[in-house]
Amino acid sequence: MNYSSPSRKQKNAPPPANPRLLLTHGEKGGVGKTTVARLIAEFLLSRDTAFQAFDAEGPTGQLLRFHPDHTVSVEMDKAISVAPILDFLMDGEPNRVALVDLGARSGEDLKNWLYRAGALEEAEAGQLDLTIIYVLGGAIDSVGHLKECFAALGSQIKYVVVKNFGVAAQFDIYENSTIRKDLRAAGAIEIALPALEGVVYQSVDKTSLPFSAFCESEAGFTERRYCRTWLRECFAAFERASEALA
Repeated sequence: MNYSSPSRKQKNAPPPANPRLLLTHGEKGGVGKTTVARLIAEFLLSRDTAFQAFDAEGPTGQLLRFHPDHTVSVEMDKAISVAPILDFLMDGEPNRVALVDLGARSGEDLKNWLYRAGALEEAEAGQLDLTIIYVLGGAIDSVGHLKECFAALGSQIKYVVVKNFGVAAQFDIYENSTIRKDLRAAGAIEIALPALEGVVYQSVDKTSLPFSAFCESEAGFTERRYCRTWLRECFAAFERASEALA
């Protein structure tokens, strides 16, 4: 019987993945950035990913509200507040993921924040992977803001562009834009998230439970079933972008 030696196993083992910084981003409130951040948090938990979430919306942020055991608040306008994010990623074990719910910020603001944090330097050195999860709105302003973001950060960062059908019925402005062509040439991934029935979304909001916990709660059967089906479809979309998320 042949046995592989420990040295052979070690030689053939894949190298550990870089830590990854995920940033949910978008041009203004109301496009669903925080909902997407909540969904990504649940997706990462479902995969047993070592992750920490950071809420830049302050102590009353929704990510902190729905995932208090995995989220801390950060103030993006204070450089020192960035330290816990990079400390978590760079001082820990490989394969860690930090998820930051940014709120609405300009591309230059985001670039400056990443620069102050040291994230850009670590990324350029090949020690950190960066992913912008850009949540689209249906209006032209959203496409203009995405163009600004791409101009500021360039093609060295991974992009996941999210069409959130919970807030818009169509994205033809984006689909016919030059920035879409530029992003796709840079390897951006596009995903679409379905809409959750408004009544069900409101029921989840009232409970302050994560979506998956609501599916197992004492809510009505139909609402739980709607939420479970929607969550499964969202996770399937994230699986298609998993190389940029975890």
